Amino acid sequence: MRITLLIITLFFALSSQAQLQFWNTNATSNMPLFEIKWGEKTTIYSKVGYETKPTYVFNKVAPQVYNGDGKTKFKMIVESVDNVAKRIFEISYTHYRQTNYYLGYIKATYIYHDKRPAKVLEEYYETVKNP
Repeated sequence: MRITLLIITLFFALSSQAQLQFWNTNATSNMPLFEIKWGEKTTIYSKVGYETKPTYVFNKVAPQVYNGDGKTKFKMIVESVDNVAKRIFEISYTHYRQTNYYLGYIKATYIYHDKRPAKVLEEYYETVKNP
C-alpha cells in the first residue's frame, strides 16, 4: 500500500514539473512560442514557412531573481552566434501565485556581421489559462 502511494506521488511530482509553454500575444510574430523544461533547457521556436520549429535551444533555465508581493520572477540572458549574426536573448517570466498564471518576455537583439544595422525585438508571452 505504501509503495503504491509513493509511486503515485512520485508520478504526479515528476509530471507537474515537466514543462511550461509561453505563447506570443502577437499572432504575427516570428517567435510564436518559447518553452521551459524545468531544470534542463529553454527552447525558443520560430516560424519557418507555415510551421513552428525549435530554433534556439539553451541548456539552462532562468534562475529566480525575485520572490515577493505574490509573484516570483525568473530572468536570464543567453547568446547564439553563427555566420550571420550574434543573437542576444533576454528571457524573463513571472509567476503570479494567486492566479497560478505566468507572463513572459523576450528581448532579442540581433547584431549582424555585415553592414546591416542591429535589430531589437521585444515579444510578450502568456501561458494557456486554466478554465
